[in-house]
Amino acid sequence: MPFLFNPSRASGFVKPKLENKYKSVPKTLVHKTKNKMSQIGIQHSFDLGDGRIVTLETGKLAKQADGAVVVKLGATMILATVVSNKEAKEGVDFLPLTVDYQEKYAATGRFPGGFFRREAKLSDYEVLISRIVDRAMRPQFPDDYHADTQIMLSLISSDKKTMPDALVGLAACAAVAVSDIPFNGPISEVRVAKIRW
Repeated sequence: MPFLFNPSRASGFVKPKLENKYKSVPKTLVHKTKNKMSQIGIQHSFDLGDGRIVTLETGKLAKQADGAVVVKLGATMILATVVSNKEAKEGVDFLPLTVDYQEKYAATGRFPGGFFRREAKLSDYEVLISRIVDRAMRPQFPDDYHADTQIMLSLISSDKKTMPDALVGLAACAAVAVSDIPFNGPISEVRVAKIRW
């Protein structure tokens, strides 16, 4: 319970005496606790077949974007957001699609220090992942859709077991699917590797 300042007393602080414990709660807090629907998102999970569970969640983060989805696999979490203009600019006869994938040091629990306190431009790895998502998603938009569209993919957290590059296509596709942007079908990406026995 907070202490209130009383200028008439020499000690300066006194405890308020309230008959009802709910009178001490500010109206703004009461309003926020009544509206619990804003904190509840929509989740869907599926099994990859080897015991790993992928979870798609929307409705909690990035509510001002046209579409936002968090994809979880283990401790790896990717936030995908998509925004688009309602109308195309004059004279544009192509799809101005921008895909940006960004990994932050904080996603792995590290924080940059020393001379470089901020994170610099995208690394080659991040640029390649952005291009992979762009090349897979661009043909799925309608041919007559020419509005500026931006897809942002942010790595929230990661672990050493799960690489995030195979999840970014699913995250981007799910974000576009929950928005009102026209899109011709879902996509996903997988990693194919040859393992020597």
